[in-house]
Amino acid sequence: MPIRPKMMGDTPDELMEVADERDALVDEQVDEIIPAAESPYNVKVLDALASAIAAISKLMGIEVEVESYNEPTSRLDPDVARFLFMIDQAAKDYGSPLPVDLKDIKGDKELTAITAHLKNLVSDKGFKDFLMGGDEPQDMDVEIEVKRGDMDESDDFFMERMR
Repeated sequence: MPIRPKMMGDTPDELMEVADERDALVDEQVDEIIPAAESPYNVKVLDALASAIAAISKLMGIEVEVESYNEPTSRLDPDVARFLFMIDQAAKDYGSPLPVDLKDIKGDKELTAITAHLKNLVSDKGFKDFLMGGDEPQDMDVEIEVKRGDMDESDDFFMERMR
């Protein structure tokens, strides 16, 4: 496994079981989104991707251990795929989507383009601020309009009592 999240302290067994079940469900969904490669991915390409994902994960406050791939594979490691899916969503929300849609990954060329983009995101201070939630609160205008016809009998009773 090339990426393994570092677990904090003593996690209760029940919590670990629930987390494992949720991971399995997410893995199934991610497998449907990211297809198997047309030919096995090169080990160097996989290692570079795992390192870039680890760097972005660190920006998100998630410490991961990166292990080297031992052999080419046509399927991404479930942890790599899960993190890649999470980062893809964050990059889209930031306004800098990955250059290749995850469902369009066919081989090394696409993974290399994604890895280069991830490295650019790591060095983008705006992306780091975005992940951290920014320093300034976001102002939001909300308008609520209540029409007299929208009130029911209890509202009428309340309004009468207020007068």
